[in-house]
Order: sequence, then structure tokens, then C-alpha cells
Amino acid sequence: MIPVLGNFIVKRPQFEVAQHNALNWISQAHALAKYNENLNSPDSKSLEKINYLMNNYVNRFACGPEKISNRGTCIPDFLHTNWDEMQLFNLKNNNCSPTIKEKMLFFNEIVGKVFEDLYSEVNVPPKNIIHVTCTGYSSPSAAQILVSKMGWGDFTKIYHAYHMGCYAALPTLRVAQGYLLQDNLENALTSNIKGRVDIVHTELCTLHFNPYLHDPGQFVVQSLFADGFIYYSLFEKNAFYRYGLNKGLEILATYEMIISHTLDAMSWDLSESGFYMSLSGKVPAVIAENIFNFIEKLFSKTEYSYAEIKDNALYAVHPGGPKIIKLIKDVLDLSDKNIEFSELILKNYGNMSSATLPHIWNEIINSNLQAGTLVVSLAFGPGLTVVGSLMRIV
Repeated sequence: MIPVLGNFIVKRPQFEVAQHNALNWISQAHALAKYNENLNSPDSKSLEKINYLMNNYVNRFACGPEKISNRGTCIPDFLHTNWDEMQLFNLKNNNCSPTIKEKMLFFNEIVGKVFEDLYSEVNVPPKNIIHVTCTGYSSPSAAQILVSKMGWGDFTKIYHAYHMGCYAALPTLRVAQGYLLQDNLENALTSNIKGRVDIVHTELCTLHFNPYLHDPGQFVVQSLFADGFIYYSLFEKNAFYRYGLNKGLEILATYEMIISHTLDAMSWDLSESGFYMSLSGKVPAVIAENIFNFIEKLFSKTEYSYAEIKDNALYAVHPGGPKIIKLIKDVLDLSDKNIEFSELILKNYGNMSSATLPHIWNEIINSNLQAGTLVVSLAFGPGLTVVGSLMRIV
């Protein structure tokens, strides 16, 4: 069986925010939250002084507009600083962020609409749908609700690939390949197999911004992450062409490893008010120390020599941030051309967690590149987990 990715559909969040406006919002939100926290303290400062302090924090730690020009969000609060009119971030009247319950209700409403929109014109139901997210959960999920409403319940099966974070796209492909293989075995005598596995990423990262957390790492996170939605399918190669598709990525190999003794490098946990990310400063060093060994093991599963294809391949590097892309570029001695699609997606959309790597794949296959061009994908997440793949444009 030869698996091929294709039929990508990007659905942008309702609102787009220029990065310079987003940074101004972050600065003012943190200032107001800090002011409210210390309002009754004997050493409380004026809002003007706290604004100045938070603006300095943003300038020092946040990802600037030169790296990220725009980010999408489903939350209208980020479009203005009229604090009395906020839907979720009512900082003027509350000394806490929205509860996790309030955030999940918001998530479910948005994601339900995303699924309805994506499948509004689908005539042939998929045998399997994999829903990928790390930013909101409910049971029954939006995917299950869709299948119920569409009357597909005796045909379409749902799998939830949840809470893996930024690296989730590649483990999801491994699951999807298993479903395809099972379907092909079950239909071995069928001459016109049109089986496919649909994958839908729904990430509302901005839902978990917390203006009451003022450590430097939070200014990085809140200036980097964004909302993003994307749909695509995994096909057996013959079925890919039967569906009338002519742009895709053939999966040649995938590999995944957890680097020992790095559990404290990155985390994505639940808190009272939402989800909380922690990032250790040692992440770049850990990646740099292990990436060559990882790539060697990935390529050992293929017919290719990494040394021979390195300079002509494209690299879909999950942009955990501008520094991660630069790190991979420097350590692997890559050119600007090698990593241009990773930088382009980060610049235009920010880090959309698990949805980011599929956005890069979509950009690659829609750029009229030569068939046969190799694509090396890399992503990182809690564990510290490193995942990668080798694909070929078809």
C-alpha cells in the first residue's frame, strides 16, 4: 500500500490580527491584570507605570512583526481594548481568566461550525475521520456530532488524536495508515476501492492566553500561537487518482522518538482556567544534540541517503518559534530555500499547534514544484518528542 496525502482545505478563523496590534493588546491586557492584582497592595503602582513595564516585557520577549506579521483568532476580544465589552477577557471586572468550562463551551461552538462548514458539500462520506486537537475537548465531539447529523453512523468511524500538541500531525498519519491498510485488506476483492481517511485539525490556541501570568515564557507563547483549522485526507495511491486529485504528498517513511531524560523540557497541562504551556530554555540544545541521530534513523527506513538529498530537499519544520527554524537551519546547514515554506507559514499565520505542519504541506503542494521533490518534515512536543517523515511530491 502506498499512502498519499491530498485534498487539503484551509479554513481561516473569523478574525485576523496584525502582529503589532496583537502585541499592543497583550501589553495592555497584562498591565490591567497586574494593576487589578495589586490594587489593594500598599506598594501598588499606577496603571501608567505598569503599562510601561509590560510594554518593555513585550519588546524584550515577544515575537515581533518581523517574524510574524499576522495571526488568526476566533475571539473578537483581541480586536479592541474596550475592556467593558469583552466576551471572554473581562479584565476590568474580574481578577481571573475565564474558567475552563467557559472556554470549552466556546471551543465546542466554534469547532462544531467548522466541521459543518468543511463537510457541507461532501457527498461521499469517509470510512474514517480523525479529529486532531490539543486546545479543547468534549464528548460527544464535534466529529461525532457531525457523523450523527449526517446519518453516517453505520459507516464512518471516529478517532480522536488529542492533547499531543504541536507534533500531532505525524502520529495521526501513522494511525490513518493503519486504517487504510485495514480497509484495503477488508476490500481486497473489490476492484474500485475509494476508501479514504479524513483528518481535521481544530486548534484554538488563543483561547488559552492568560494575562495573569507574567513570566517571560508566557509573553513568548502569547505572541507566537494562533488559531487554525485544516482538513485533508490520506488515500491509497490508486484511490488518490480515482478521486481526480493530482497534487499530493506520497509518504515514504515516518519516525518518532522520545528523547530520554527530557520530560521537563516542555509541557502542556490543564489548569483551573484553561491549558498551560511551559517551555524550558534547554529545548534548543536538546534538539541540536539529537537531530542528526534522529534523521539518520528516519532515513534508514528509506532507500535514500540523507547526505545525497539534503541540499535539494524541502523542509517542513514545525515553527515552534523563529529560533527553532533557525536552529534546524544552522545545525543541518540548510539554505533559505530549504526552509522557505516553514518561515512563510509562521510569518503569515503564527504557530497553530498541530495544524501548522499540514498548512506547510498544503503550501508546498500548491507551489507548482516538480514531482519527485522530497520533503523532510520535523516537529517537536512534550516528552520531549521528536517526530519526522520523508515524503515525495506527486
